[in-house]
Amino acid sequence: MQGQHIPTDAQKDEAALWHVKRAGGSMSVAQEGEFDAWINADPGNRLAYDQMRVLWAQVEEPARRISTAMAGEKPRFDKVRQWFSPGRAFAGVAGAVAVGACVFFFNPDMVENIRADIVTENETVTDVTLTDGSIVHLAANSAIATDFADGRRDVELLRGQAFFEVTHRNGDRFRVHAGPAMIEVVGTRFNVDYLSRNTEIAVEEGAVRVSSNGNPQGVLLGAGDRVAVSTAASLGDVEKTDPTAIHGWMQGRLSVRNVTVGDLVARLDNFASGRLVALGDVSERAISGSFPTTDVVGSLETVAAAVGAKVIRTSPWLTVIY
Repeated sequence: MQGQHIPTDAQKDEAALWHVKRAGGSMSVAQEGEFDAWINADPGNRLAYDQMRVLWAQVEEPARRISTAMAGEKPRFDKVRQWFSPGRAFAGVAGAVAVGACVFFFNPDMVENIRADIVTENETVTDVTLTDGSIVHLAANSAIATDFADGRRDVELLRGQAFFEVTHRNGDRFRVHAGPAMIEVVGTRFNVDYLSRNTEIAVEEGAVRVSSNGNPQGVLLGAGDRVAVSTAASLGDVEKTDPTAIHGWMQGRLSVRNVTVGDLVARLDNFASGRLVALGDVSERAISGSFPTTDVVGSLETVAAAVGAKVIRTSPWLTVIY
């Protein structure tokens, strides 16, 4: 029975890669032979591939229809391996299909957008003047919520990236929350990057205190300093950075240093018209460089060349680097 051959996570990842290669139509005769050998080597391989094929067909067609009906909306879905819960047989695929289809049918940012006061579209930079006169420059597909009641100056970056120019006001504190990180200032210019696994804060001018639930005392950053706060709310070491590169994304450049390809792709995805996904061990390879956000496809090709990977565009809604 199929239930006796439940695919492992590794088999699901391999199935996803093989499906991407075959959907892209770029496989050579030799690779077709490799695929035949792989799928016949273990019943779990075949089951994983069959599940992938069924889910892809059930989910991508609704995505195509909705993309046509809702121009400007960006279909997104979770990592392919998350469509399959460990320990479930094919009988559970119907539920996974429903969940996967819902990700396409409903904007996955919907909950954040409901909470937000300001949501940006695909523009590289959106400038917003806040109630206290401070200015926030928001990257594409970013969202913030604000609270300026009763003298408070609180902003929550729900997702995306923002550069703040904080107005000094009688010593009143200006607070920015982003995931597990809390940034407190009086008057300064700083950047908050909440695009990937870590929340990164970098100061161009002035000083800010960065803290978290895991480190309420926090650290003090000055001009040219940066620090990352992990999803586990721990603070990394304070590092020096080039102040002129802190808001390079506002000029259409995304500069990174020793990040994983997965993190870089997650950031580039913010500026893409379709979904970008990194699969396999490629996502864990390290990379540094400066990449244009105005040519995301070109940037992805550059990343692939740098780490020895390949890029396949399986549809207008999905591009995969593997």
